[in-house]
Amino acid sequence: MSGNLTINSLVPPTWNRLKVNDCELTLPDTFTQGTASNAFETAGAGLSDGSFEMLCGCGDVLSDALKERGILPKQVLVTGTETVKSEISYKGDAADIICIKAEEGQTINILTDIASSDNKATGVLQLRITAAKGSVINLSQLVRAGKDFTFVDDIGISLEEGARINLSQVFAGGGKIISGYRAGLSGEDSFSNVHVGLVRKESQLIDMNYVMKHTAPVTKSETYVSGTLMEGGSKTFRGTIDFVKGCVGAEGAENENMLLLDDTVINKTVPLILCDEENVAGSHGASIGRPAEDMLYYMMSRGITRERALKILEKASLDSAVAHIEDENTREYVSAAINDIFGEE
Repeated sequence: MSGNLTINSLVPPTWNRLKVNDCELTLPDTFTQGTASNAFETAGAGLSDGSFEMLCGCGDVLSDALKERGILPKQVLVTGTETVKSEISYKGDAADIICIKAEEGQTINILTDIASSDNKATGVLQLRITAAKGSVINLSQLVRAGKDFTFVDDIGISLEEGARINLSQVFAGGGKIISGYRAGLSGEDSFSNVHVGLVRKESQLIDMNYVMKHTAPVTKSETYVSGTLMEGGSKTFRGTIDFVKGCVGAEGAENENMLLLDDTVINKTVPLILCDEENVAGSHGASIGRPAEDMLYYMMSRGITRERALKILEKASLDSAVAHIEDENTREYVSAAINDIFGEE
């Protein structure tokens, strides 16, 4: 497969004048495998039996390209209630497919802390997750990669009856980030709860494709995105809520809060609700614009410089996602990392 891929595709496509239907990615011909899987202390065996086959947010094109390059799924064993923390540091082109299963009634806490050198390289982390009946997955991700690094974060999850995922993502680094998330709500009363905080500046880019596919009754999905753009930063968010026939009583909601701090930024939002069932509720809300001048004036009247006031707003975009991390130790860890990024104690 060619190194030039079209991923994060919107289904169905829309009017493409603004170039929002998909994202282009140039993928290296070869990858190092094991950078991410070796970061988990309880790594299991490689998988070759076809288990954990599922559609992830970036689409089959990426999965097929990884397979062609010899990147095989590897299951990670997660037991107990202690947070499994994986500190992943990329030094070159690397890719991994990590598979995780939450057993019936189990609660697991996972933190992935992604960093890299400033070298121009590409890292791909694909997470395939299955959540059995009544299980809870608390997944937190912190991305603070180097300025020239391209990071592809691709997640797919299958939720059985009563299962729940709480996903908190903080994107505060990396030159180019491509993020895909797809939740298959196939079990009655399953729930996908997503909170994203992002900052894009110095011509950084993020392209997001988040799909909530409701196929069972009384399923629920909530997606919240909060961020700031400045200094040529760019963000594209595709948020799809797909109500399939038979998902009676399902609810899906998306909400965005984006601050545009100057005139050099690009912000694209594509909300999409697909509905093949009558008794459902879907909504999308967005607040996108500049910070209120009276708020900045108030902060400056208290001795805070305008530059410092904007930094506070920038950090607040990330803190909004951190506040929804379920595990207290993980929340404190990510909060401390953000403080370090912004030079605070």
